[in-house]
Amino acid sequence: MAQPVFYDPRRARWKRLRTLFDIAGIVVGTVVIVFIYAALRSEPLQKPFLEFQKHPYHALKETEKEKAAEKRKQIARRTHRRTTLSPSQVQLNTDEGIRAAFYDPSDAAGFSSLREYARQIDLLYPEWLHVLSNDGRLKGIDEQILPPRPFGVIQNGSVHSVDDKVMPFLKSEDT
Repeated sequence: MAQPVFYDPRRARWKRLRTLFDIAGIVVGTVVIVFIYAALRSEPLQKPFLEFQKHPYHALKETEKEKAAEKRKQIARRTHRRTTLSPSQVQLNTDEGIRAAFYDPSDAAGFSSLREYARQIDLLYPEWLHVLSNDGRLKGIDEQILPPRPFGVIQNGSVHSVDDKVMPFLKSEDT
């Protein structure tokens, strides 16, 4: 039977490899010692050449809050659609865009975002609204009940409400 390819009965390769490992160990050890010495030397660092910039932040007063709210409303009016047509009356693929948004009642930041951008939204899709039945009836998923189960959105000729704070808010905003 033939001898293995890397068979070295005199261990000549191991002697060279051992010498290489010894040299690498000495170099790495020296570098570590130099870094430790430099870290423990306690030489103070130079001050940065940049001057300290004072930021003029302050709490808003009541009048400033009102001005900021009015400014947001003006920006919202400027960025909203040009016509007063309802979103269902607008022809598609014209210059008049329609903004739609999704609302998730389980998202903590969702309602505050809705309050901020309500005047710019044309169509609001609640996350709980789905079409789950084969006949195309709207179903809602009530996630407050475990396990979440579907329910009919329109029951006995009336609409079943899921989120009690969005609709009153939208009616108060007159959007």
